[in-house]
Amino acid sequence: MKKLYLMLFFSALTLSAMCQTGVVTTGGTAIGNGGSVTYTVGQIAVQRMEAGDKYVIEGVQQPYEIQTVGVDDYPDIVLEAILFPNPTTSTVRLRISNYEIPSYGLTAELFDIHGRMIQIFTVSDLETQMDLSSLPSASYQLRVLDDSRLLKTFKVIKNKQ
Repeated sequence: MKKLYLMLFFSALTLSAMCQTGVVTTGGTAIGNGGSVTYTVGQIAVQRMEAGDKYVIEGVQQPYEIQTVGVDDYPDIVLEAILFPNPTTSTVRLRISNYEIPSYGLTAELFDIHGRMIQIFTVSDLETQMDLSSLPSASYQLRVLDDSRLLKTFKVIKNKQ
């Protein structure tokens, strides 16, 4: 009898873990003056809530953090971002190898999570140190460009000092 209870318990545990996932077509976060809402399109497990002529259909959402940003259009260019310590508290070093830096230099643009440009750095050497000590703790996106051509995009995590 105990074996039956254990088998039922682990079966229920396995099913409950599997119920929290879903394959959806797209989603995002909408932000406005009244707040924000995260949504998905194509959610399978849903519940409809109504209030007068308004309604909301809510479902299960799972957050995923994806480290790869964009498509590598230039695989022959090897740009290496060295974040030490990772996450960083003050500076980030960008080391460039296997790419000839033009005389006018490269540009490194730092964006916040909302897509606003925070800082622009000129990259004129094979190794460039960028000071992020004045920035708040957050995730940032560092885009390295040659003129207007995007070469690489890196994720930078800044912690408190």
